Amino acid sequence: MPIQLVCSNRQMEAAEGVAKLIAEHRQSVAELESLGKQAMEAEGKDAVLLGQKLDAVMAEEAAVRRRAAIAPVATIAEMKMKAAYFQRLTAHGWCEIDVDDFRALLGSFAKLQS
Repeated sequence: MPIQLVCSNRQMEAAEGVAKLIAEHRQSVAELESLGKQAMEAEGKDAVLLGQKLDAVMAEEAAVRRRAAIAPVATIAEMKMKAAYFQRLTAHGWCEIDVDDFRALLGSFAKLQS
């Protein structure tokens, strides 16, 4: 049976596994970092366009982070993987994690079936 999760638009989507969601988020953070460096060096119209793209990528990163936080865990190993990843996010300041993300993360742990 596939794992299901609810996105912010309240539609059910098949999760592709915790590891794949974490990898997707890591890729999103890397893209955000690269674009941020470019935006810092840009001037004029390029800066405006990169600023707009940066806003869109930041929104996408937040959505991917939320999906990773709410993805249900099926095993203790997945729980440990998610906990370690979100701990690294907060320890290294790679992105801002809001309270709702932490609630979703803890809620996913509470739903683990013994």
